[in-house]
Amino acid sequence: MSSFPPEALDWLAVWPEVRGLAIGDDAHLPGRLRRRGHTMFALTPDPALLQRFVSDEALVALNGRPEAIPLDPYQFEVVFSHQSFHRLDAALALPQIARVLRPGGCLSVSYLIRDDSVPWVRRLAALLRRYDPMAMRGDYGHQSLVALDDSHYFPEIEKRVFRIWQPLSRGAMQDMVRAQPLARSLDQHQLDRLLGQVMELYDASARPGDDLKLPFQLLCWRAWVDHAELTNPVQLPDTGLAIRV
Repeated sequence: MSSFPPEALDWLAVWPEVRGLAIGDDAHLPGRLRRRGHTMFALTPDPALLQRFVSDEALVALNGRPEAIPLDPYQFEVVFSHQSFHRLDAALALPQIARVLRPGGCLSVSYLIRDDSVPWVRRLAALLRRYDPMAMRGDYGHQSLVALDDSHYFPEIEKRVFRIWQPLSRGAMQDMVRAQPLARSLDQHQLDRLLGQVMELYDASARPGDDLKLPFQLLCWRAWVDHAELTNPVQLPDTGLAIRV
């Protein structure tokens, strides 16, 4: 999806003109933030994505992984991740992210998910699940953010949801159904029958002359860093094994 509300970008960035690091595999986020006036670094181990970042002279492209960020401590006010946190090894990445954040900085994470609470979307899902019980059951990866709730590096978390409506034409609705895995298991007669039912639903749900609006929720988190866990000495618990040398 190309749309990303400016107010959501501003909420994730916290302050104007921040020095930020984008991690993950979203190709658009660093540029969006740069165009909002932020100084952006983009970290990726993917050669193709790295080359794309290098081609943008206003970005600083870095070759590396969030689990081993190749930078000195306290470099950034905000670290950003969109639609990618679930691909990280959180146990390794979170202390690295905390290390490169400045005191008072935050990790800003976002996920775009379809909003299935809208009645016509529920009816569409029910129709498709007659053919495939797993249809439209999106696994976006945002459940991985439970790792933030359990992290000592980020003890304070704020959350906010932004609503996004994506125009959906009749043709785009048909293409969306054809792209479902279930479509490959249907013969032409079955597929035509299903598409006919989908179009009936479309026409019954859309206002005359208007496209339907496919609803999404942009889930946003701001996790504030606490460097105490990076600087406290390691202490042996009372029940630990003491080895004398």
